[in-house]
Amino acid sequence: MIFQKTGYDSKVLLPNIALGVVDGIDSALWCYAFASIIFANVLTIFLPLGLVIMLGGWALLTVFIALSSRAPVHLIAIDEQAVELNGSVALAMIASLGEQAASMRGLSTILAIMSIVSLSVSIAFFLACRLQILRLLELLPYPVICGFMAGIGWLLLDAGVMVAIDTSISIELWRHLQQDDDLLKLLLYVSGGVYLVAVTGKVKKNWSLPAAAASIVALFYGISALAGHDVSALRADGWMFDIQAAEGGISQMLTNLSFADVDTGFIVSVVPQLITIVFLTMLAASMNLSAMAAINLKAKIRTVDEMKRLGGGNLLCGIICSPPGYTDASASILFAGFGASTRWMPLTSGAVCLLVALSGDWLVSFTPKALIAATIFLFAFKLFYDWMYLNVRNFSASDYAIVCIIFAAVVILGFMQGVLIGIILTVLVFVLRYSRIPAIQNQYSLNDQRSSVERSLSSGLTLGKHGAEAKVYTLRGYLFFGTANTIRDAIRGDIESGSFTLLLLDLRRVTGIDASAMNAFVQIKQICDAYDVQLLYSCNDKQTGEQLIALDAVSNAAGGPLICSETDVALEKMEEILLKKYSDDTHSVSVRDHLMDLLGSKKKVQLLLDVMVRHECQSGDFLFHQGDPGTGLFILESGSMSAVVSTGQGLLQRVRKFSPGSVIGELSSYTVTKTRTASVIADRPSVLYFLDAEKAGEMAVVHELVARTMGARMDNMNRRLIWELD
Repeated sequence: MIFQKTGYDSKVLLPNIALGVVDGIDSALWCYAFASIIFANVLTIFLPLGLVIMLGGWALLTVFIALSSRAPVHLIAIDEQAVELNGSVALAMIASLGEQAASMRGLSTILAIMSIVSLSVSIAFFLACRLQILRLLELLPYPVICGFMAGIGWLLLDAGVMVAIDTSISIELWRHLQQDDDLLKLLLYVSGGVYLVAVTGKVKKNWSLPAAAASIVALFYGISALAGHDVSALRADGWMFDIQAAEGGISQMLTNLSFADVDTGFIVSVVPQLITIVFLTMLAASMNLSAMAAINLKAKIRTVDEMKRLGGGNLLCGIICSPPGYTDASASILFAGFGASTRWMPLTSGAVCLLVALSGDWLVSFTPKALIAATIFLFAFKLFYDWMYLNVRNFSASDYAIVCIIFAAVVILGFMQGVLIGIILTVLVFVLRYSRIPAIQNQYSLNDQRSSVERSLSSGLTLGKHGAEAKVYTLRGYLFFGTANTIRDAIRGDIESGSFTLLLLDLRRVTGIDASAMNAFVQIKQICDAYDVQLLYSCNDKQTGEQLIALDAVSNAAGGPLICSETDVALEKMEEILLKKYSDDTHSVSVRDHLMDLLGSKKKVQLLLDVMVRHECQSGDFLFHQGDPGTGLFILESGSMSAVVSTGQGLLQRVRKFSPGSVIGELSSYTVTKTRTASVIADRPSVLYFLDAEKAGEMAVVHELVARTMGARMDNMNRRLIWELD
């Protein structure tokens, strides 16, 4: 792992340290809350050790990410979901082990479980990056991320109420507010949050939050002194945290730990819960990193790299048996907004956690609840404002509704349930929107566009007369149940109202086809059969082609299924079917006939025939090669030739195909280098007539022949260009 050498600007050292202290104290209190969740019931005797482990894991992960992340202000947090699930596993362990749960057997087992979880999370992070699984998680839509962040705001608000009056937001809250001075405490703490919002919003300096926090602490102790309340009384009344010191028992607990005490049978029984923790942690980490990357553009965060760093940090957590952690996007973004700009801020936060662990939580015990609750309310307000208003102002009504639904689901059902509901809703909205995009990008007939095959004048006239019988549909995008039926219905309507006999489905711009779309193609084939229409495909994906053939979704001819790897080849096949149907092939066509079609003058034709030499080629023979000197031109009497060019990788690409009546090789006489621009190879045995370049240069009729040929090619090229640009 490479540690970053930038982001240590000393000019703003003190403000960043001050912000780090605030975050560090807040993190230490979260560690206390998390330790209390796992080490509850009979495991309470191990709470001091659990708190030290939590603080150590938080500190190690914070420092590791602070030194290695591309973002200077990249804060982390222990995974709350992992802590809650570990807490449920701990309760199951207590029920399984009975009285032994309060012994070293129980402590060794729960620490082994916590270690296994963090190590598994570390491995999962590395594998997700290695196997590019993370790319799937990065596809989470932005409305889901917004709802996710707003949901974190709700969790923070609930945590703030818990800190204030030791109860969560529920139907029982009103009953608690009627007891003792809980309502007064909550109002004071909320007022403290409003005060922090006002100060940080008005004074946009990096020292504003630490200064406001210090004033709350000073005011709290000042009022307490005037009222005559000492620290013990404040703790007894719930105004400060009452944390029992470890009294030196931690070292004894660590000394007595043994692998032999680990209950492996119980660990095996809770493997499903452990796998769930790993998955939820990876999902939450990905969503937080996506939020960081969406906001912190200057740092050029790469999710894969940051996930690898989190994997390394969680490896450290696993070594000391701490629960796993991940990016705390909300805290990172908020503290950056308060002026945190260097690595000194997260490094200080980690140092505070470590200091609290070494001091026996002395620092936490003297921190007023008013400061922590007010800070939590500040963060909750900022999250609501940013992710329910500021970042979603330009959302469509449907996207904003998704954000609100996720938030409502988080409040009513729970955090992960809300996120999952949001993902499902986003997928449904995407499917609805995508299905509205026409899957048929373009449609045309052979009268509008033909293949690259150069044909005789008579063949061209035949195709011009009957080209409307051949219809081509260019499809695009991912074809699924939302678009497949519209394609089928459109083709059915055209077949019923039209008079074409050939149908080509061009799949070259299709990115994927699901089972329902394949079934729609089968139905299209059945419709075509009912109306005596031949169905062809151009498909460059071999697997898709094989599926179409297996489903009998393709028409067959003498040469087999009418499916081609290239659209140009499919167009050529359609032309050949039409020419075979409408051309008179009862007599052979000579070179004289071809020249008469082009020139329309027997005298001009005879002038050419008198100087031309007959030439034969077998299948696979090269007429000439690209770069050869141009010695003259050829007229193809019978057979078939193809012009190919080298791709530079040892492969040959066909650029034109010549049918009888074509003029070949005339271009070299009009270039500066006088060389062949392509190689020409015989597709099958062919007969040509050669006209020497020197003789051709002396004859005006040759220039007329070339001009007519070039004009026809230019017209064809223009039509192909328009087609390709569609």
